[in-house]
Amino acid sequence: MTFSILAGFLILFLFYQLAEANGQGLLNIPWKPYSILLMFLLILPAAHLVARWQGDSGLGAYGMGLHPGWWQDYLCGMGLGLAVQVPLEWLGMRLGIRQVANLHFTWVGLAGGILWAAFTNFPAAAGEDLITRGYLWRFMQSSPLWAFVAFSALVYTLNHIIRLLTRPVTTWYHLPFLGVTLAYALYQTGSLWFVIGLHQAGNVIYYLMQQMMDITNTTDARKRIAFGILSELINLAVVVLVVP
Repeated sequence: MTFSILAGFLILFLFYQLAEANGQGLLNIPWKPYSILLMFLLILPAAHLVARWQGDSGLGAYGMGLHPGWWQDYLCGMGLGLAVQVPLEWLGMRLGIRQVANLHFTWVGLAGGILWAAFTNFPAAAGEDLITRGYLWRFMQSSPLWAFVAFSALVYTLNHIIRLLTRPVTTWYHLPFLGVTLAYALYQTGSLWFVIGLHQAGNVIYYLMQQMMDITNTTDARKRIAFGILSELINLAVVVLVVP
């Protein structure tokens, strides 16, 4: 059984890293961005087949089954994430962490942007949540909360190996903190749909800000990292309060 657990994880990990490498420009697979989207999307049937191979029910084994209320879980996660991220981004602008120019906001653009970002980002977010949280949760449901959260956060951080090796710390320092929040949410709810929505909220906000304004970050790395860590801790505190 240990062999099948490790082999299943490595298969899914490889699927994700190939898709990530293509997205980061390390692979030149034609028809970008569609090839990127497709490669991330392939993680879902691969995870289903791995679970079946291991004698389980498919995606439902990771907390991603189409059980009654699954879509409410997803929307609740997305709603909670947006409710936290929007005020934090506003605060970041007020404090000068984000410098904004040429705002071109419309309500139609906002609604369309949320739907488009959620749709296009879903395969990558879901694939990552399957590998670094759902897969581990399958085999660690009886483990203490702290053990699952710590191990999942570590795996989540290391799953960004390409970013860790090629990007400055200011683009990945938040990963362990976010990993703790999302792992806690899965352990408490048992719903990967909720976690995917919560995870996507930050990605949606980032996309919308890039589309609706010219935005740059402060060059003060210490200030940026301090605010980023504070934001992640606030995010964790809200999730702990809402999902006890």
